[in-house]
Amino acid sequence: MERITDDQVARLARFVSARIPETASLQGEARRTAAALRLAANKQIAAVIFHRNSPAERSGGTELHATASWNLLVDLAKIWHDHPEFPADAAVETFDFDSESPL
Repeated sequence: MERITDDQVARLARFVSARIPETASLQGEARRTAAALRLAANKQIAAVIFHRNSPAERSGGTELHATASWNLLVDLAKIWHDHPEFPADAAVETFDFDSESPL
């Protein structure tokens, strides 16, 4: 998480949040889908921000969760990869799993 800047976090969070429609204008399944997507995105953003604002002595316990949350947020952003405002320089994963031996 150290190589991800505060600016990258802010830009990616804004980009993802702006792409998810407000639920008030939707109905039925579309409304539930948008609400679930917004909830998932907000939880990932909160986990990253919580980790970044944690004191150094607590950051070890929040880093794994924040890293996983960041990577999920990046994956959510990639849904709109073709969007002209896609922040490619912010949508950088913090680690990649080895597909042969992920653990």
